[in-house]
Amino acid sequence: MSQKLLLVDFENVHQVNLSHLDANFNVIIFVGATQKNVPIELVVESQKLGSRLEWQRVEGNGTNALDFFIACHLGRVLEKAADTNCIVLSKDKGFDPLLRHLSNIGLKCSRVNSLMELGPKLVRPEEPNYKKVVEALDKNRKTRPRKRKTLSQFIFANIFLSKLPQAEVDHIIDLLFAHKMITETNATISYEF
Repeated sequence: MSQKLLLVDFENVHQVNLSHLDANFNVIIFVGATQKNVPIELVVESQKLGSRLEWQRVEGNGTNALDFFIACHLGRVLEKAADTNCIVLSKDKGFDPLLRHLSNIGLKCSRVNSLMELGPKLVRPEEPNYKKVVEALDKNRKTRPRKRKTLSQFIFANIFLSKLPQAEVDHIIDLLFAHKMITETNATISYEF
């Protein structure tokens, strides 16, 4: 079975659940120069991967600095082991032209918005809360939230009247990404429906 490498854009994706990755995955988590906190749950999960996980702190600031580090590392890996299946975990569609080019020349590269895209869907689109959110967003096409934070607030306060736990709201947003209903570029959400 071919080796898989997950490159995590931790500046862009803050909720990373590594517990469902199979033993063929190696993981590199790229952390921005100004990021100071990592959730304890991620630290505990990452320890279970042992030597299959590496943390890379990006030095220096700048527009897309972390993205360039990921792209550089991706090239170095593929130069040494062209059969590696490389997956970038990022909501930033800016990676897509590079990954499409690499795929077109026969390399295995892709981007996912959520780790849920790598495995079986954890919920069907018919799940009531998910379906309710999709219907509400479809109905409010002109006033859809454009930032992740406002989308979360919209789901929590407007759709579920502050009665749904935040973890469930976050799960629904991850499902929207996993089902390709929404994408995010430069912290702005686009709707694909």
